[in-house]
This record gives sequence, structure tokens and C-alpha cells, in this order.
Amino acid sequence: MTALHGKTALITGANGGIGKDVARQLALRPEMGRIYLACRSRQRAITAKAELEGVTGRSIFDIVIMDVADPESVRAGLVGVDGSVDALVMNAGVIGPQSMHLTADGVTIVFATNVLGHVVLLEGLLADGRLGEVAVLAGSEAARGLPRLRMERPSFASTSADELASVIDGSYFAGRRPDFNLAFGQAKYIGALWMAYLARHHPDHRFITVSPGATTGTQASNDIALPLRIAAKYVMPALGISHKLEVGAKRLVDGVTDPTLSSGVFYASAANKLKGPLVDQAEIFPDLANPSFQDHAYEAVHRFIT
Repeated sequence: MTALHGKTALITGANGGIGKDVARQLALRPEMGRIYLACRSRQRAITAKAELEGVTGRSIFDIVIMDVADPESVRAGLVGVDGSVDALVMNAGVIGPQSMHLTADGVTIVFATNVLGHVVLLEGLLADGRLGEVAVLAGSEAARGLPRLRMERPSFASTSADELASVIDGSYFAGRRPDFNLAFGQAKYIGALWMAYLARHHPDHRFITVSPGATTGTQASNDIALPLRIAAKYVMPALGISHKLEVGAKRLVDGVTDPTLSSGVFYASAANKLKGPLVDQAEIFPDLANPSFQDHAYEAVHRFIT
């Protein structure tokens, strides 16, 4: 693709669900000149690219093959990104029993996909001086616990780097049955702390964590038990506790485009809510604003990056 005038965005997990709709919504903004679709599957990326061009009427999409669960794949993908990225949307994620398995790097798949690969991606752009304006990490209300969905609130004895590292390599669950829901919430918690750390140390950029909220029409529930898949697809919308795909995607788009959202803040739904207006999660879960915890999260994550 030849260089285009306008801003550049890169979106992980962009071949479907929220990531694909983020690409669609951003492409409808006239200031956008190029959008990289970072995907694991080339064929799915090609299909998504064609569909996005058709629905937006714009030929501004480029494909980057990148598996965020694999740091080397992320580094290889970065080579295919031409120049700087004005907006990075770290959307790719996973949840489910299979996500508790370990990668070749000794990291749980749930952590590698939701956080570690994005650390390599974002910090790679920073190291090269190629992040222009803003980076948005997809968070989740699970980081503060979701009693309505029986998802436990992440809590730690000390929130030390050692304890957080035990989440990353799965040893936190040694001697007991792994809880993939809790592990997902823990990953999102550590990811939000890492983003807040970066915000403190790079005041010339914006680093924002935003939860898309409970969103229908995504692939997030594909790997969980059938009753939970049914609940996500039918029961939650019927009860009015989830919103449509374009609403969840717009939250991440707002993270990119709304200058009133403050760097270092984790935005998600209000207490006991899974949709509705975005609020600062530190008002609900003060741990998220603790600089020591942010430092420990940064240290723990970087123990697994070579």
C-alpha cells in the first residue's frame, strides 16, 4: 500500500468482533489515512479487509500478520508496519479453559494474549519512537470482579512483583483447580496497572485502558461452556445488561479520539454495571491508582520479556 495522508491506526484482533468494528468506525473518520489490521490468520484478515473496504468505501486498510500470544510474532509483525502509528488499539484477547495452558515462553495463554504480546508491541513502538499519540488497551470490568457473573475480584496478599509474576506463569493456581475467569480478571488488572505505569513515565503520550463492557456479537464466549455461551448471546441482552457490538467498539474508539479521557486511567462501567457511561475504575477499586502496584506490575511483566 502506498503512503496515505492522514493518521495511522493499528488494531490487534481486527479480523472480527470488536476489533473489526473499531476499524470500521475509525475508517469513517476523515482524518484517518491508514488502518493496520493485525491478525493471526492471513485468510481471515483478507476477508475482513475486503468487507471493511466494502462497508466503508475506503481503501485504507493494510494487513499485518501478528499472533499476540507469541512475542516473536509480534516483533516480526512490527517490521511490516511502515513509519509511525498515531493510535494503537490493543484489542486482542481470550478467555476460557484452554487459555490456562502455557505458551512456549512459560506464560499462560490468557496473559500472553491479553497483555504480554501487547507489552512487546507497544513498548516496541515506543523504543523506536514510532508511537505518535495514543495507545488504548481493551480492559474488562472483570478486573474489579463481576459478582453478577460469579467472577471473583482479583485480590492479592501483597501485590508484589513476585505475586503478580505467579499470575503470569500460572503458578498462582498451584495445588488447586485453575479458575480461568479469575485469571482473565487478573490479566486485565495487571494490564491496567502496566498502562498506568507507562502514563507516569511517558507524559507526552496518552495511555488509556477502556473496557468495551458486556458486548454481544463478539467471539469472546466461543471457548467457554455452552450454558455461558447461551447466556452471553441471549440471556444478557434480554436482561438489558449487555449492549450491541457497535456500542462496545465505540468505547475503544472514544479512547482513541476523545481528548477528555485522561492518560493512565482505566475506564469502564459504573459499579455493578456492565454497560452505560464510562467511569474511572480507581474510584471503585483504589488499587488501580497505587503507584507501587503499578511499578510491581511493570516489573513482573518484564520478567517474561527477553
